[in-house]
Amino acid sequence: MKKEELASLKSWFKGFCESYYSAEREDHLNILLKEIHSYKVFENMSLLAQQHLSSEADVVLAEAIGLLHDVGRFPQYAKYKTFRDSISVNHGVLGVETIIKEYPLASLSTDDYDLITRSIKYHNAYKIPSGQSDEAITYLKLIRDADKLDIWRVFVEYFETSPDNRPSAAALGLPLVGACSNDVLNCLYNKQMVALRDVSTLDDYKLLQLSWIFDLNYCTSRKLLLERGYIGRILEKMPNVNGLEAFLTEYLLEKRGA
Repeated sequence: MKKEELASLKSWFKGFCESYYSAEREDHLNILLKEIHSYKVFENMSLLAQQHLSSEADVVLAEAIGLLHDVGRFPQYAKYKTFRDSISVNHGVLGVETIIKEYPLASLSTDDYDLITRSIKYHNAYKIPSGQSDEAITYLKLIRDADKLDIWRVFVEYFETSPDNRPSAAALGLPLVGACSNDVLNCLYNKQMVALRDVSTLDDYKLLQLSWIFDLNYCTSRKLLLERGYIGRILEKMPNVNGLEAFLTEYLLEKRGA
């Protein structure tokens, strides 16, 4: 992918985001949340791609995927007023439908178009679906890591922001009260991913997010997670998780060179 094609996409994306701006403060905060997240994932993708891809064209393509990965979140929120896929729509699938409708990738090659739309469609899947090409798997691994790294930031900042200024949809409508369940906690100690269907409180959801640690694909991602200190900040003030930060940190240190 060429740099000028990415510049054109950035221009389109800016106008796309602005088309969802609202005079309603709550709606505007939620749209801004996803706009900022998209740019942050773009930055994460750039960091990862420069370490793990070999050509400038491949890095630029990865950056485009980072920018567009959550394009489905904007029409999702506009229609359903939620970011919870299970009660609305799969935002990865909706993202591809949005790309088809808006047609911002018209100038790209067939291969680049396929890699971008495939990455959008499956970036939020529980696991990477079988049957993907090696090239598609590489970009899917990159976007899934880059996305996780910024979702951790979003959640940390959510709890460090006063309730009046929090984007309401970030918490997915989960109860703000209630401790984490033993089943969810045990998943982490067994180094397993937590499924959203097993989450019933916000503390459960925090642990679900931390279980993504076991799905990180790149040593650079693990290094960035440790440097940014998200584990301790997410677990702060959570009851019944003594020793979990040390357990997860030790796991990351063991895997950091892998």
